[in-house]
This record gives sequence, structure tokens and C-alpha cells, in this order.
Amino acid sequence: MTLDKFVTIKTFTYSTEVAIIRGRLESEGIECAVQDELTVQANPFYSNAIGGVKLQVRQSDVQKAIEILEEGGYLKEADFLPTPLYTTLDNATFKIPFLRNMRLEFRLMVIVAVVVSVGILLLWGMQG
Repeated sequence: MTLDKFVTIKTFTYSTEVAIIRGRLESEGIECAVQDELTVQANPFYSNAIGGVKLQVRQSDVQKAIEILEEGGYLKEADFLPTPLYTTLDNATFKIPFLRNMRLEFRLMVIVAVVVSVGILLLWGMQG
């Protein structure tokens, strides 16, 4: 038996924004889950830091959910296209062999950690 995991199909800044779309999907028989809703309700300023409120559906329902949201005008073709900055960063960091198999977010964290470490070492070396 394989488990049908939940997949994020749309994110929102505030938890109130997810209610209408969730209701629309559930009315079509699509089971939904909302991640980080309570955190954002408790402190809305955390929303950007945690990536917003995430609307999730089962992996097997993704295509149907996307069709419903496109039909209702909640998703557009442009929502699925990467931004120019994302594409540039992805292309630049993909050239680093040991980072190639990581997601972009992890590649950037490794690069920032290395740059900060080198900066600290240089400053520490100048002290002595």
C-alpha cells in the first residue's frame, strides 16, 4: 500500500485568504490540508519567514485541483513559471559539482555559510 502524500499547490500570505479556495476544492471532493495556518494566525509577521500559509492536496488530486483553480481564476499560467532571479541563481549554482543535486534553497544556504565562514576567518586572521 502506497501513501498518497500531500503536495502544496498554492501559498498565501494570510490564513484568511485560503478559506475560499479550500472550500471550492472541498466542494469538488478534493481533500485539502493547510500547513502553517495557525502559526500565521497567531503572529501574521511570521508569514513571510515561514513561506506563508500552504494549501495542500493529495498528490493524486493535483491535476484536478489545478484545473479547478485555473478555471476559477485563482491560478494563472504565470504562477507556474520561475522568476528570472530564480532561473539565474539556479543556473549559476548548478555549475558547482557537489551542489548540483541539491535544491536551490540548500545550494544558497551552503554558499552563504561558506562566504560567512571565510569572512570570519579573514577578520579573525587580521586580528592576530
